[in-house]
Amino acid sequence: MSLPARIALVGFMGSGKTTVGRLLAERLGYDFVDSDDEIESRSGLRVGDIFRLHGEAFFRELEAGAIRHLLQAGDRVLATGGGAFVQPACAEEILTRAFTVHLSCDFTEAFRRAAIQGGRPLVDRGETDAASLYAERKDKYSRAHATVDTTNRSPEEVVTGVLRLLSHP
Repeated sequence: MSLPARIALVGFMGSGKTTVGRLLAERLGYDFVDSDDEIESRSGLRVGDIFRLHGEAFFRELEAGAIRHLLQAGDRVLATGGGAFVQPACAEEILTRAFTVHLSCDFTEAFRRAAIQGGRPLVDRGETDAASLYAERKDKYSRAHATVDTTNRSPEEVVTGVLRLLSHP
């Protein structure tokens, strides 16, 4: 089986990108990278602080630069932020340089997961705003090369689904 050099996971917050990404990278013997971790490392600020101090537009600029950098190396799984793939230039970069998998999840489950994890500026705006954001972003994720539903599935089941896609593209 010939694997892509880079696999990018995209989807709404709480869809499982980081959890699944770590497990997938481990199974493939790839490095795992998370764009939010890269942003925090480069800026010296937590994502929530960047949003609060500088706003979302500034955060999206940092995010695009971090993703561009992270997509330079091979043999890696990249977990992107929920809004990265919604930005047209960033989505093109991801689609061009990585096999892109949309981890889809119904809104109720994704919001519940994201709220439990905490530290998400867009969750802090409340469920109504998050539901609007989910509806706005949902179709944009469909540009990914493949989709795996994570609703009511364990991370291991999702990894198995992704591996199945990689072996039968």
